[in-house]
Amino acid sequence: MTKLLEMREVLQGFYGKYDLYIRPALRFVTALAAFLLINGSIGYMVRLKNPVVAIVLAAVCTFLPIGAAAVLGALMILVHLYALSLEVCAVCLLLMLLMFFMYYKLAPGNGYGTIWTPVLCHFQIPEIMPTVLGLSKEPYSVLSMVCGMILYYFLKGVRANEALLSVTDEENRLSKLTLVLNSIVGNQELYVTAAALVLSALLVYVIRRQSVKHAWSIAIGVGNGCNLALLLAGSFLLGKSERILGIILGTAAAVLIGLGMEFFLFHLDYTRTERVQFEDDEYYYYVKAVPKVLLPTKKKRVKQINKRKNSGISKKSLQEEFEIDEDLLDD
Repeated sequence: MTKLLEMREVLQGFYGKYDLYIRPALRFVTALAAFLLINGSIGYMVRLKNPVVAIVLAAVCTFLPIGAAAVLGALMILVHLYALSLEVCAVCLLLMLLMFFMYYKLAPGNGYGTIWTPVLCHFQIPEIMPTVLGLSKEPYSVLSMVCGMILYYFLKGVRANEALLSVTDEENRLSKLTLVLNSIVGNQELYVTAAALVLSALLVYVIRRQSVKHAWSIAIGVGNGCNLALLLAGSFLLGKSERILGIILGTAAAVLIGLGMEFFLFHLDYTRTERVQFEDDEYYYYVKAVPKVLLPTKKKRVKQINKRKNSGISKKSLQEEFEIDEDLLDD
């Protein structure tokens, strides 16, 4: 445990010293992952699909708030969909306007949740997101996760039907719109997954806020257990048994990440819990104080250096060195 605490102190000190560079680097990695995923999934505009474009745009996002990466990612999606079908681009534009309105009105400042949710969905591990949001954000942050999931399933439906959507027949415009809207409105997998992840995030948040021992550990276990049960039940009901292994692995990854967050952000020593009572003119206060687990302060050794002793100088040595009368030194 001492080694782990030492590692935590080193990492926290490193972040505190270099956070001016770590935060832009995190924005760059987030934006680059999103842009490369967009180009790889729906790269219908050939010029925009060039990796250099993604790198340049990610470099621009390094010096901007994370919300700028979400806006640029949305514009990239619209350009790619325009190259595929004007109808699909129009539907996506309306959907994005609705999501951006809800995001900036109800859940501002959660750009990372909006961006990383479709990325994690692409790698079949969306179970990580509710644990991270429940441990580090407020309840309204789940809206950013829902927006990311809606966008992911919309683009997934576009990819599955791109052959039909790319046909430039004016008579099929209505069927295109119906097909695109059905990828969201009639997508039962989206409903089940969104409900499970939202409930899991809210459970994690509510439990970790309680003043009980090991609240974060209990929140991680209960939230992910509920999420696992709901997702497995949904997979059986929807006939998607191939997702079972991915759900189990994603839940295990969520538990590990949650425990790591607890160790770095909320590692407490419950054996030294104290209860304090005090009052002012209007209230009595009952406070439960639980100290953090910190690395013991090493005792500093102070080495005393003895002063150099002054060596005595005799009158005789002075008389011999400077050739003066020894009687003069007596004055």
